[in-house]
Amino acid sequence: MKEVRILERLQCFDPDKSHIVRCHECFQSFDRTFLVFEMLDMSLHDYMNKRGRLPLPLKGIQIMIRDLATALDTLKGIGIIHSDLKMDNVMLVNHHVKPLRVKLIDFGLAVKISEVWPRVVMQPLWNRSPEIILGLPFNEAIDIWSLGTILAEMLLGFPLFPGRHEYDVLRYIIDLLGEPPKELLNRALNTGLFFKEKRKSFLKKHWIFKTPKEFQMETLKKTREARKYSFSSLEALKRTRLHKANSPELEDRTECVELLKEMLTMHQNNRITPDKILVHPFTIRRYRSRKDCPKPSSHCEPSTLKELPPGFTEVQTDERTLEVGEAPKESSAISTQAVQGAMAMAEIEQEWKLESISNEDWEIEIIELVMASDNTKAPSSSIEESLSSPVISQPRKGVRGFFSKMKRKSCFCVPCGAGEGLH
Repeated sequence: MKEVRILERLQCFDPDKSHIVRCHECFQSFDRTFLVFEMLDMSLHDYMNKRGRLPLPLKGIQIMIRDLATALDTLKGIGIIHSDLKMDNVMLVNHHVKPLRVKLIDFGLAVKISEVWPRVVMQPLWNRSPEIILGLPFNEAIDIWSLGTILAEMLLGFPLFPGRHEYDVLRYIIDLLGEPPKELLNRALNTGLFFKEKRKSFLKKHWIFKTPKEFQMETLKKTREARKYSFSSLEALKRTRLHKANSPELEDRTECVELLKEMLTMHQNNRITPDKILVHPFTIRRYRSRKDCPKPSSHCEPSTLKELPPGFTEVQTDERTLEVGEAPKESSAISTQAVQGAMAMAEIEQEWKLESISNEDWEIEIIELVMASDNTKAPSSSIEESLSSPVISQPRKGVRGFFSKMKRKSCFCVPCGAGEGLH
């Protein structure tokens, strides 16, 4: 019933604009309460598994972080903490029609900011913030920490703090971000579970983090090393998985990591807020697409297409609009050859572009094509009609054939299938 009351408060917001799941109705039957929600696609966790845990492109991460920050900003406006933010509770609306547009679900553990108290166990273990682990007073900033762990997992493909208990999670946090400030350790209720006290004087206390062996001897809980990375700071993420050291992707990734650092700030009062996320350079950044790529070299440039005789009209080809002539009826064969020649030159240019972009850029372009058609409503026609692809005259082999097949599929990252991934 607590969840029902929270959902009733959220119904005053547009679910499509606030990116919070739509609750149609609630009813009781046989002493049970039933909640009826809108049908969504699949969770972000399942989507990452379908991709083989491959990192998401930066454009896709930008879309989802913006949607989730909007949802958290809505919750903050009415004084609600979600407290259970994880990849399983982030649902894709429709990854075929609206790639990577997401909504926040599951408010069963949501609490009012006025009702929180320290030392309560909240949040999934891998997404748990330092203030919850240490037993400090907390606020809605714990959701921002969880959002940061989700951002890191989308960027890397694996969790950032995959501990088996709170000590391991805190150990991973300290190794990556440094120890919590002394003032937090002095006020925390659980500091003695993870740190040992060493007094320099009667008034000054010094905290030393316990070693895994010391923690195991005291609690009989075994520790383990489950991290899949070796870097010791978030700064190292700026140059990870770059195709070229000086590519525009470096600037995009730098902004993404800077946002991550502001989310994973140890002190909750210094952590970025949802409204600041929405105006961060990463979330408002415009990404390069294929039309922004450099022009092909001179030996590929179909310059003759722009010097056609007067009386020629435009014909739409795969990638660009070409000018071809309207030949008289008795010379239809010559006109046909001119059209075929123009289309051949356009195909050469298209193939060059396909070879000059990366897999990530290709995924970004598909997202832009879909979102440009409609940002709010799903198209009324079928998926094949809404994601129409250019016609390619002849099958190609090798790398060109691979990208051509990708474009004809018109699907982002995972294979299309009837009813696939619905829960």
